[in-house]
Amino acid sequence: MNHIEVMNFFAENYSCRKCFNNPNISLSGKTFNVAEVSGPQPRWLGKNYFDAHKKICIMLINPGSGDKTPEDEWAPLKNMHQADNQELRTKHWNELMHTNEVGMPKWGAWEKLYFDSLKLKKTKDSVAFMNMMLCASKGNTYNKHSLDLCFSSQSSKLLTYLSPDILIFSGAQTIANAMKKPISLNELRDAGGDESREIKRLLIKNEIKSCLSKDARFYFMGHYAYIKKQDHQDAEIIANSIAQTHS
Repeated sequence: MNHIEVMNFFAENYSCRKCFNNPNISLSGKTFNVAEVSGPQPRWLGKNYFDAHKKICIMLINPGSGDKTPEDEWAPLKNMHQADNQELRTKHWNELMHTNEVGMPKWGAWEKLYFDSLKLKKTKDSVAFMNMMLCASKGNTYNKHSLDLCFSSQSSKLLTYLSPDILIFSGAQTIANAMKKPISLNELRDAGGDESREIKRLLIKNEIKSCLSKDARFYFMGHYAYIKKQDHQDAEIIANSIAQTHS
């Protein structure tokens, strides 16, 4: 796979609204509504990702409701959907990656956690990020049902295209949704101690494992929002493990 499959995936699934105004997906009795930014928002995909010796992907929950990145900065997403040739799609895709690049420093602890503590700053162009739920909803709402529906119908395809060798789940809800039997982030940390943040393959849902090589490895860590020292510790432990095991 390569960048073209990924950009075409986002362009062709722009109109998906399965999670919105859906009576089977609600929070406090209210269905989810599309946020100001509509359509599946790509996270960062480094230009050298598909050539990396070991492809590393960080999976997060959802894109949020768009308050930290103005709607007009995501306009290339709709333009990419409407483009009638690959050259135009690529142009708009590059604009979306620019939106990510200039946006990341504004996203709170994003860079400090994922690039500094996880030690990916020097290899930024060889790293990918994705969301389990691809679209933003008003009020930054999501739940197990919306995550499951998006993954089963859409984001599982994206994970297959990215096909990372190392998949890092970031955030308690993302981690819980990735596992056959949900285990809390604190329980996983206690089990791993100061040495490990790896999740055994047998604990991961089959629908996630089936997207990847049988040799793929899985890790867990905290989330960049409401950052705590434990989140940075997670990242540092993973970085050391990757350096020792996957070099």
